Amino acid sequence: MEKMWKDNLPFAFCFLLFASLMTACHSNADKKSTQQEHIQYTCSMHPQVIEDHPGTCPICGMNLVPLQHKSIHLQVDAALTDLIQPTNKTVISNINTIHPQELSIMDTILMDGKISYDTERINTQSAQFSGRIERLFVKYNFQKVTKGQKLMEIYSPDLAAAQQELLYVKTQQDDHLLQLAKTRLRLLGMTDSGINQILKSGTVNYKIPVYSNYSGYVIDPEIEKSISNRGLDGTESKQKAISFLEGDYIKTGDVLFKVFNHQKVWVLAYADNSQLKQLRENQAIQIIHRKDTVSSKISLIQPYFSPQQPYGLVRITLDNAQQKFKVGDLIKAKAITKPQSGLWIPAEASYQMGNKTIVFLKKNQVLMAMEIIIGAKSGDFIQVKSGLKSNDEIAATAAYLMDSESFIQTQQ
Repeated sequence: MEKMWKDNLPFAFCFLLFASLMTACHSNADKKSTQQEHIQYTCSMHPQVIEDHPGTCPICGMNLVPLQHKSIHLQVDAALTDLIQPTNKTVISNINTIHPQELSIMDTILMDGKISYDTERINTQSAQFSGRIERLFVKYNFQKVTKGQKLMEIYSPDLAAAQQELLYVKTQQDDHLLQLAKTRLRLLGMTDSGINQILKSGTVNYKIPVYSNYSGYVIDPEIEKSISNRGLDGTESKQKAISFLEGDYIKTGDVLFKVFNHQKVWVLAYADNSQLKQLRENQAIQIIHRKDTVSSKISLIQPYFSPQQPYGLVRITLDNAQQKFKVGDLIKAKAITKPQSGLWIPAEASYQMGNKTIVFLKKNQVLMAMEIIIGAKSGDFIQVKSGLKSNDEIAATAAYLMDSESFIQTQQ
């Protein structure tokens, strides 16, 4: 019996091994069957649709896919690191790129402007005696007058009394008193020709003429203040009547008019801040007036600020003895700047974002926004003070990569 058991031992071992394998296969089949029974299906477009069997979405008709219950973990290769940066820091694009260039550029600055009065060449016509204006020959501001032209006629009781005194002294045959009476009339503003006319006619002139002491353009003193304070040329008020009217009373020492001498005029040209940095006093400049070009120099650079845009006022003094320039005429001013050496890029390769200027610097496979400090501008080029090197590669068109003002964080 023992011998028979030993002889059948291998067969028994094989039978047990076969039974174990069959049991394991059956168990695995049961597990797979159980998993298949619990698979759920959903729609890629409508995740709220969940079914226990394959089929189509009742909303859109797309085929249902198995619902994944376990999260999928992906390992990112090092080559993809640059491509998965936040979208507000980098841009992926195949836009053309360029390199900054070391250049020496000379700029031509063009400015618009106009002819204005030289407010430093203002003369004052004051009243030498009091009285009432009987006739007024100057009607409006900026009316042109010449030296010796009659401006008005005034009735003055003081002058009438002085004339009667002159005629009385004449009858006394006293030359000394006669000279004193003439001197008094001269001090009151009468001319020698007017005094001789009184002596010749023997009658009192109750309408004393007032003549202009200067040649130029007459202007009301109040308008002159606005011109001096605001730098205007007064063309807006050219047809505005002066403040004096016939019948008004004036006192001795009152300022009747201001007279602008038109032998020299100013050119007021307007430049923005970038242009202002490249201009200086005594710099050569050309004035293009109609078909003529006149060479001159900058006499003053005065910065201004307006809520809309900061700008600078460039003043040029021109000789106007030939009366070629009329106040209010529009002109163009052209200045050539000194060559400036440095790193230059096309203006379109930069983007103004608030008070920052940015470019898109290419690193590996992506473009990153980089803030730069700019200097001079010349035509379609701008100078880079800092932020770039000559071997850097930047996008040729920066604005193309911007989709809103709030988009992008710059790299320092």
